Amino acid sequence: MKGLLILIAFLFVYSAWSSVENFPVEYPVKNYQYITDFEYDREVRESDQYILLVFSSKDCLERTIIDRSCFLFEKKLDYFIPSFSPRIKVVGFNTYFENYQTTSYFQIHARPTVILLKNNSELKRMEATHLRPDVVNGRLDWTDELLKEVLETVRFIR
Repeated sequence: MKGLLILIAFLFVYSAWSSVENFPVEYPVKNYQYITDFEYDREVRESDQYILLVFSSKDCLERTIIDRSCFLFEKKLDYFIPSFSPRIKVVGFNTYFENYQTTSYFQIHARPTVILLKNNSELKRMEATHLRPDVVNGRLDWTDELLKEVLETVRFIR
């Protein structure tokens, strides 16, 4: 019986390990890339551009049934990036069991959080409110509210 349990545990671990290799996690954006703590210095700290940091979590992409709706804000933002000034660089950070150093440095608690930097100084922090839409009172969905705030912020950078 003990041998059977060990065999089942081994098969479970092997199947979980092989599925990660066979199905790599891909972010649903094409106009910016997600980077790691190791790439932060090169991509952000050493840059003289305005940097738009997008902190989100890829945990929805690792579920058995992939629900990309949690990346709705990122997909909407990705659509507008080609219209941004060339002085703005957009990078993403996964906060789901990765990038602890950068996430803790910026004290990220809400996801997604968008931070505008210039010369390593935080100019503006924008976070999702996750309030329900209220069309009667003019409140859009949180993804649209956050996107609107980001677009209004970067619009003045030329």
